Amino acid sequence: MRVYIGQTRSRKLIAQLAALGFGECTNRGEWPPRRRPWFLDNGAFSDWRSGRDFDGAAFLFDLISAVAAGAMPDFIVCPDRVASGRESLAFSLRWRALCEFMLRARRAAGYPAPRLRWYFVVQDGMTAADVAPVLADFDGVFVGGSLPWKLATGGQWVAFAHERGLPCHIGRVGTPKHVAWARRIGADSIDSCTPLWAAANLERFVRALDPQQAAMPW
Repeated sequence: MRVYIGQTRSRKLIAQLAALGFGECTNRGEWPPRRRPWFLDNGAFSDWRSGRDFDGAAFLFDLISAVAAGAMPDFIVCPDRVASGRESLAFSLRWRALCEFMLRARRAAGYPAPRLRWYFVVQDGMTAADVAPVLADFDGVFVGGSLPWKLATGGQWVAFAHERGLPCHIGRVGTPKHVAWARRIGADSIDSCTPLWAAANLERFVRALDPQQAAMPW
């Protein structure tokens, strides 16, 4: 299971995370990434938690910056609406179409615009029947939504993605209990910022990933 941890400016922590083989979850507004591999999160959860509208302009700035720099992420989290079911589904499809239009225009103008890997975010209220018809334009499934819904349906979404030959990422998996859960249900990747908050958090996180880990590698 691949692990992505949020961005940090601490050189010591960057080195520690690199030694552990952890990639970076680069949230919108944090361009450029400070570690590799990385993925670009659209920032919708942060906006939702703060009671703000989704900052699409900031997301597009980071997206185009990455394309222009040739710094390709492992994947991009398509804009979504937290815990909004079919409303989020329609929102994501509009943004996917808009981004593809912009990238095609960039190619037509003679600028490089490599193909990007997009993950579709499933949210509270969505069902497999809702999501299956829209996956043709996506490269993976990202389990978002509220924590209770995520825990209740995460295993189903992993199976759903794997049945279609797609990877499944689960967002915001920070506690040892939830890390063990993600491993058990077969998630391909997870992300968290919790290990950044304290050295003890990072150690507990690592041991949840590998119960045989007796000491940190530094």
